[in-house]
Amino acid sequence: MVAVRCLASLIALAAFALPAAAQAQAPPLRARLSACQSGPAASQRTATFVGSMPAVAGTARMWMRFDLFARIPPATAFTAIKAPKLGVWQKSAPGRVSSGFVFTQRVQGLTAPGSFRAQVRFRWYGKGGQLLRPATRTSATCKQPDQRPDLRAGALDAARGPLLDQATYALDVSNAGRTAAAGFDVVLTVGGAEQPALHVAGLAPAATTTVTFVAPRCAPGSTLRFEVDAEDVIEESSEVDDVVERACPFS
Repeated sequence: MVAVRCLASLIALAAFALPAAAQAQAPPLRARLSACQSGPAASQRTATFVGSMPAVAGTARMWMRFDLFARIPPATAFTAIKAPKLGVWQKSAPGRVSSGFVFTQRVQGLTAPGSFRAQVRFRWYGKGGQLLRPATRTSATCKQPDQRPDLRAGALDAARGPLLDQATYALDVSNAGRTAAAGFDVVLTVGGAEQPALHVAGLAPAATTTVTFVAPRCAPGSTLRFEVDAEDVIEESSEVDDVVERACPFS
């Protein structure tokens, strides 16, 4: 129910480059995702990409460039993302091409939810700066799951009483998200009449609590309406299931 934050406020990237490494055996021509880590804090969400290229006949120097592409919901296509130390050419040391060139690029502060991959461009240069060959490869995707809480209405239990025209309704509410939810209200509507809200102090990830209402007994064939996080105070990964209707359990 809370609007998704705008993309511009979520992109906060930093890139860290590790030195190129000479290989005893020629490395393959490829771009790969070597590590993908996620977590509730932006600093925990990282992706490490490795580009490698073998030397070719006549090579004097090799260049490599990493460009980051992201797909952030609700977008369905990958688009280029700018970040420090990305989108620049990394170069092998002059006269030290050995059998190949390997470079590692680490990106942190990834947005969640989101998917990230690197496009790596390669260039081989001969003596005099002559371009011998270009190539491009794309890495596998680092997927960052949504870290927000996700409140859900679960099983409903009901019993008659304590008064003749009353019923006790017990609704299970769970947090299916990856982080804790702060306090929120649950509201029950019976026969079109909204009942006083009940407050849940908070709910940890994977936890379930039972919210118990004493309210008018519903009429057979009618429906009960429950609204979780009635005041829209929790930013959730999915809010389509915050309002549910249940058939009256009495016949």
